[in-house]
Order: sequence, then structure tokens, then C-alpha cells
Amino acid sequence: MSVEENCHDSRGGLSKFTYAQFDSLRKYSTTTPLRVIAHIDLDAFYAQCETVRLGLDPSCPLACQQWQGLIAVNYAARKFGISRHETINEAKKKCPGLVLAHVATWKEGDTNWAYHENPDIATHKVSLDPYRRQSRLIFKIFYESCEKVEYGGLDEAFLDLSKLAYEKACADYSKLEALLHLKQEEGRMSDFMPLPQISQEDLSWEGELVPLDTDRDTPDRVGDWDDVLLMLGSKIVKGIRDKVWNELKYTCSAGIAPNRVLGKLCSAYKKPNNQTVLRHDAVNGFIATLNFSKIRGLGGKLGHEISRHFNVPEEGSIPFLLQISLQDFILALGEETGNWIYHIIRGRDASEVKPRTEIKSMLSAKNFRPNITTYQQAEKWLRIFVADIMGRIFEFGSSTRDGAVRIPKTLALHHRHANADSSSKQIPIPACQPSNLEETLFHTALVLYRKIAEEKGGSMYPLYQMSMNVSGFDSTVARNHAIDGFLVKSARKVGDVKESAGREFTRESSVVTSPPPDRMAGVGLVLDEEHQVPNNWPDTSDGIRPSHPTTTDNQLDLESHIDSFICKDCAKRINFEDAVEHQDWHFALSVAEQFRQEMDTQDRSSLASPIGQIEGKDSPVKRKAGTGTSNGSSVKAPKLEKGQRTLFG
Repeated sequence: MSVEENCHDSRGGLSKFTYAQFDSLRKYSTTTPLRVIAHIDLDAFYAQCETVRLGLDPSCPLACQQWQGLIAVNYAARKFGISRHETINEAKKKCPGLVLAHVATWKEGDTNWAYHENPDIATHKVSLDPYRRQSRLIFKIFYESCEKVEYGGLDEAFLDLSKLAYEKACADYSKLEALLHLKQEEGRMSDFMPLPQISQEDLSWEGELVPLDTDRDTPDRVGDWDDVLLMLGSKIVKGIRDKVWNELKYTCSAGIAPNRVLGKLCSAYKKPNNQTVLRHDAVNGFIATLNFSKIRGLGGKLGHEISRHFNVPEEGSIPFLLQISLQDFILALGEETGNWIYHIIRGRDASEVKPRTEIKSMLSAKNFRPNITTYQQAEKWLRIFVADIMGRIFEFGSSTRDGAVRIPKTLALHHRHANADSSSKQIPIPACQPSNLEETLFHTALVLYRKIAEEKGGSMYPLYQMSMNVSGFDSTVARNHAIDGFLVKSARKVGDVKESAGREFTRESSVVTSPPPDRMAGVGLVLDEEHQVPNNWPDTSDGIRPSHPTTTDNQLDLESHIDSFICKDCAKRINFEDAVEHQDWHFALSVAEQFRQEMDTQDRSSLASPIGQIEGKDSPVKRKAGTGTSNGSSVKAPKLEKGQRTLFG
């Protein structure tokens, strides 16, 4: 086929899509009808992880055990009628050859999770770390294959393949790219494209095709660019799934469709180890066969409200809802929700695939059976909580594109008494580097726990439940990008910053967090001689400097100073409650010194333009110095993350 022919239908027909709609794929437009979105879902992920770890054949029936129940069942075991949440005895009766793999646990007093034999609920806590680690390896393949990936959980992801499909289409249909340039130069991007010279039989699909709607499945149906792009998307997804299997031995199912909602529905269509493609002309028939509660967002409270209000039948729920007018939906549910429902049951979704760049919080929790009754027991579990969270912090950092370790700003503890009384409190986390983050979190947790115990007096125990939540994550990368804006917001001139900083340093409060290491170089040059940190202050193993030069007779007693710490940058003892203000103070100093050095080597006039730009409305830093949560303030109990609700024990 010649280059000239491969973009034109032999009958000279035109596509129903414009050049502008096609070209917007490379910008990941959410409004073009030509989008290619994939949802990839690992098959019985926890069970697969244990199958791979134990070196078993995938055809071997296996279930993940937690205490005396099952939390995951592979497809081989499901053939025997085994389901999640059955007891061990019930499952063994159905399949005597069932392999039971107990999930990894943290043991009381240990600092690492492990696969223990016969773990006891009284002394062990379930760990999701093995599954997180495998998930990270899988997502690495996703990130390498597509630049726009949205984390949907440990075992699922959305991929926007629009740009990849666009590029492949331009490569396969070489004249297409030339036509796009021509239309752009002529300002005629709203023209309809020529049909691709390809028949339905020539389209080489990977995976299962959802049957076309009856009124669209006609002999004279012509393949259009939406078919071509989805076909290319199916090939891309097949390559990703093959790579996951070849490198890690995990199977996954996928859905390829014009949007996120339809993609997720399709990934469950032909499980396991398969993929489904939903063409535009098959959407109406496909979605009409589903119960409306299967649509993401309609399986909970909203779905129940819709069902109750409109008396929706169990069978044929979507055809029934399609008869309801937009106005009736808005009257019953409000304008925003009514509009969304009206369009979503028709398969219309313009939501964006959003890469996961930051996290809001991390939670580690434990129900105590039997209840704990002493401070020493609580301290051991706080150490486990910290170790649990630390593993996730470092693994999350390594799984992101920038590779930066996220440092949390706030730590909260939630506790529940055996009589059901509960409360939560939070505290700022002192600034630290990744190397001493674990000890910082542990000592911060001890401070907060002791404050709670003091307030509760004798009513703290017996303790039925406790959880630790860290939030306000900040990456080193993000803070470095914000430096210039922070400086100019603090003072218009470098001299003003230094003068202001000098005045602040004489105050008796101060700070808690140190800025990134590369920004602290030369801070001592700004300080008066009496405020310099002596050269003989050693770094201790936990990253905390002693309040005096170390000698054999003068060692720092951490327990006696549990409510404060020594700032490693200025050698002052700082209360944890003054952490945020002290952090901002050192940050301003480091930025001032950076600018001072630049001004010593550059002509001052050359700085006018950049500073003027930074002072504009697009300045990246908007947090004022001294903001943050006060020590010991009350907060709501943290919500369980996905997977924690099942594994909360």
C-alpha cells in the first residue's frame, strides 16, 4: 500500500473525526472522542504474590490466610467454590489439597516483618510490605511503558495511551503526519479527516472484542480512526502484560476503552489473564447489560440513594435509568451529581488519568487481643508502627519518577480504650534527613504518647486499639524548587532577609526542621561567632546532636529530654511544639546565604528580572513561616487505607 493510499478510503469518504480531535491526543485531551484509556488489574494479586514466592505452579489451589480466615483466593482455588472470608476448615473441606500461605507479620519487639510459623494475633501484626514491594516492581514496568499512569491501588492502574497510540498511528500511516502539518499551516484543523484505508477484517486486535451494538453491526460498517487507535492501544497493553509476566510471572487482566470508567468495567469482563477492547459502537449494548452499581462511584451510598429514590429494579437497571431525564436527575440529586449520573450511565466520562506524584498520609494500626496494659507494651508497638511506615515511605519514594523520599510533617496517634472511648492527637515532626527519619518518628511518637497518657491519667488502659498516621508529606525535590519564591516572599532584598533572620535568632523559641542538605551549606557564615556550631560536636547514630561537646562524663540522656531535641544546625535545644517555626527560620537563612553568594559573583542588575518574575503571582511557595499544627492538638481518627480494613489485626 502506498503512502498516498494509506490515509484515504477507496470511496473517498471522510471520517467523523476532525484533525483537531486527532491532534489533541498528543496533549492528552480529555474531551476528544478518540482517547485510548487502559485499566490493568492484577489477577488475585495477594494470592499470586504468595504463589510466586513459594515457587508454585499457577494451577495449584492457594489461599492467603490471616489468622483463621482467608483474605485472598487464587482462580485455581475458586474452581472448588472457595471464596474469601471463609474459615480454614470450610475451605479445606472443599479442597483438601489447598495450600494456605499466612501473610507476613510483625512480631512484638522485632523491627522487621517476616513470614512466621503460626503467628499469634496477640503478639503479631499483619504486614502488607511483601505485596507493596511486588506492586512497586509491576508499576516500574507501567512507568517504563507509558508516561501517564494513575495508581489505583496495589494491584491496579489506569494508563492514558492516547499519545502512544497517536504516535504509532502517525508512524503506521505516514501521510497522516504530513496532512496534520498542512492543516495546521492552513488553519483548517476543524476539517474532517480522510478515512483510514483499512477494513474491519484488516484490523488486528489483541484480546476480546465486545460485540458491536445491533444497529451498528452492519456489513457496510467502515473502520474509522477510533477503531485504529483502540486497536493500537490493544497491542500496547498486550506488550505491557507480556512484560509483567515474562519478568515477574504475574498475570493481569485489562480493559481498553475510550475513557476510565469504561476501561475499568472492561478489565473485569474476561478475567483472568485476558484483555477486552470496547469500541465506540459497542458501548451502548455493553453498558446496558450491567447493573448500574458496578460503575465506579455507584456501589455505595450514592447508588443506594439512587435506587431508593427512583425505585430501580435489580434487572435492567441501566436501561431503566436511561429513561429518566436529566432534569429529574438534577432535581433529585443536585446539579453536579445529577449531570454526572446522566452522562456516566451512557458511558460518557471526561475524567483525567492523574499520575500519582504525592501521597496524603500513611497509616499503621493494630487491634490488641488481648488488650495491652502497660507503657512498655505500647512502646514496642510504636516501634513496629514506625518500622512499618518507614518501609512504605522509602518504597514509595523509589517508585516515583523523581525518586525523592517524602518526609512527613505531622504525626498523629489514635487510641481506643477497651470501653470504646477513643481520642486522637497530633504533633509536628522535627525536621530531619532520610537517614535519621526512623528515630525521629519514633521519639516523636513517644513524646505524643506520653502526653496522651498524662492527660488520661489512670484511664489509659486497657488499650484495645492504636494507630499511627503520618501526613503532610514533603519531598526534597519539591522544596528545592520552591526556594526562590520563598526567599522573595520573606524579603525583597537579601540584606533584609539576613537582618530579619538575625533578629529572629535572638528569640527563645525556634525550630524543628532542617532544610535539604545542599541548601544548608554556608549557613554558619550568616551567624554571629557566638552562634556558630562547634566543630567538635559529633553526629550521633540517631542524627541528634548532644547539647554539649561529647565527653565520657557528659552523655545526652534522651529519656530526660524526651519533649525536646538539639537542633543539629544551631545546637540549640528546641521543644517539639516549636518545630515548624524553627524549620522555617533555618530555611530562610539558607536561602539568604545562597543569594548572598550569587550576588558576590554576579552583577546585581542581572538579578532584577528573575526576582521580579518570582515575586509575581506564580510564586510556588505560599505557606507562611510558623504555620502548622500546634503540639497535641486534637484531630479526627485517621481513615484506613485500601487494604488496611481487611488486614487490620
